[in-house]
Amino acid sequence: MTLEEKEILKALAWMCEQYISQGNGYLNHKAMYAGELAVEVLAAYGLVEPAPLGGRWTNKGMLLLDDSSGFSF
Repeated sequence: MTLEEKEILKALAWMCEQYISQGNGYLNHKAMYAGELAVEVLAAYGLVEPAPLGGRWTNKGMLLLDDSSGFSF
């Protein structure tokens, strides 16, 4: 995975955290197509565990959101 791909995933993850997060680690895409696709992409990289109407951040996803973690794939 390239550095550019990592940066894109981080931006997508933060957009999801800001706009579709329930504040408890659960992402609710509210059946919005863009949110559904975002959760699918994050799940494909192991950052989100799919769940009904969204997903839940995995440990890997939480590390990506933690700026101080020095996250690497």
